[in-house]
Amino acid sequence: MKKSVGYFACVTLLSTMMLATTSVFAEETIDTTMNTGTDEQTVMSTYVEEQATSSTVTENDPLDEELQTTIVSGEQVTVEPPVKEGQSEAEKTEAPKEELQEGGPSLYARSSVKTFPMYRLFNPYSGEHFYTRDTGERDKLRKIGWNYEGIGWQAPTTGAPVYRLYNRYNGEHFYTLNAKERDNITKYGWKYEGIGWYSYTGANGIPVSRLYSKQVNWHHYTLDENEKNVISKQGWAYEGVGWYAVGNGQPTNDDYKLLGVKNYNQYALGAPSGCEGASLLQALQYKGKITNWGLTQFLNTIPKSTNGNPNTGFVGSPFVENSWTYSAIYPAPLTTWGQKYGNVQNISGSSMNTLLNEVKSGNPVVAWVTINFQPIRWGNWNFGLAANNNHAVTLDGYNKGSNQVHVSDPISGSYWLNRTTFENIYNARKYAVVVR
Repeated sequence: MKKSVGYFACVTLLSTMMLATTSVFAEETIDTTMNTGTDEQTVMSTYVEEQATSSTVTENDPLDEELQTTIVSGEQVTVEPPVKEGQSEAEKTEAPKEELQEGGPSLYARSSVKTFPMYRLFNPYSGEHFYTRDTGERDKLRKIGWNYEGIGWQAPTTGAPVYRLYNRYNGEHFYTLNAKERDNITKYGWKYEGIGWYSYTGANGIPVSRLYSKQVNWHHYTLDENEKNVISKQGWAYEGVGWYAVGNGQPTNDDYKLLGVKNYNQYALGAPSGCEGASLLQALQYKGKITNWGLTQFLNTIPKSTNGNPNTGFVGSPFVENSWTYSAIYPAPLTTWGQKYGNVQNISGSSMNTLLNEVKSGNPVVAWVTINFQPIRWGNWNFGLAANNNHAVTLDGYNKGSNQVHVSDPISGSYWLNRTTFENIYNARKYAVVVR
C-alpha cells in the first residue's frame, strides 16, 4: 500500500511540473508572437493563442484579467466580447464639441456684430505691411509682388472711422482714428485716401497695437502680442492702441482652413450603420461629384462583404443596426467603391500632419474614429480584433493657433474639437481615405 501511495504522489508531482513548464513556454510564445506585428490579423491570432493557453486557468484565478489583454500599436489594451455599439452609445455619450477659439472669452460678447475681413499684405522690397478690406486691391497687389499674409482681423461694418493716408515719398500707408492727426500730417505731403475701415466701439474689443520705427521711418500695426513684443525688442516704439477689432484673423491656410463639407445625419436618414458611406459622400460632393444623389441612393451601391470581414466590403446592411453584426466597411473596399465616382485614395497609416496637409490642399479626409470620440474599445470578432465602437467622420478643417480640427460627423453634426482628442483616437488604427 505504501508503494502505491508513493507512486501516485510521484505521478502527481511530475504532472504538475509538466503543466507549469507548458504554461511558461506558452507565455513566452505569446510574447514573441505579439511583438512580430501590429496588424489586426496578427493581433487576433495572438489573442486566440492566449485564449487557448488559458484553458488550465480557473475562473477565480487572479491571472484571468491579465489574459484578456493584448498589444495594439505597442500598447497593452483590454479585449472585450464582440458587441457592436450603435445609437444607444451615441445617445448616452456626447461629442467633444468646442467653439472655435479666436479671441478668448470676449469672443461671445462680440459674436452678433457684423464684420468684414481685413486682409494683410507684405511688400518684400520695402518691408511695409498693408491692410485693406478690398479684395480687388488685395489681388492687384499680389500680382505685382506683394505677399498675401491672410486675414489680419475682423473689422465691424460700423463704428469709429479709421482714416487711411499715403506718403508718396516713401510709399508708406498710415492709419489713424484721430481726425486732428489726419489733418495735421496732410500738411506735410500725406495724401488722405478716405476711411479705410471702422474701429469697434463695443465692449471687449480686441486692441490693435500701433508701433513706430525711427530706423525705417514708418508704422506697424498688429493684434499679435508676441509680434508686438518681438519687434519692440528690435527698436520699434509702442505708441498705444491704434483701433479695436471685433475678431482675430486667419493668418494663412498654413494656420487655418475650413472646407465646410455637407453633413448627412445617418440616423435621421434611416442609415444607422452608414457612417463610412455618409462620410465618403460628404467628401465626394464637396469635390463636385454626384451632387444630385442622396445618402440612401449612394448607400444602395455599397460593395458587400461575402465573408463577414470589413476588409472585403460592407458587413451586413447600412440600413440595419444590431450588436452581433460588425456593420462596417474598411479603407480598402471603401476606396475601390469611391473610385467609381471620384479621385479617392487610401492613405491609411498617414500621420495627423499628412491628413491636415490634405485638408490644406482642399481635400476632405474620411477618418475612422469612434462614436463621439470615446475611448476605443476593442472586441474579438471572427475576422480579427476590431473597435466595438467604430465610427467614421469627414475631416474638413483645422485651426493651428487653437489646436483644433473640424469634422463633419454623420452622428453629431459639424463641429470643432481639440486636435489632440481627434489624433489620439485616429492613431489607434490610422485608417484614412482622401478625396482629391
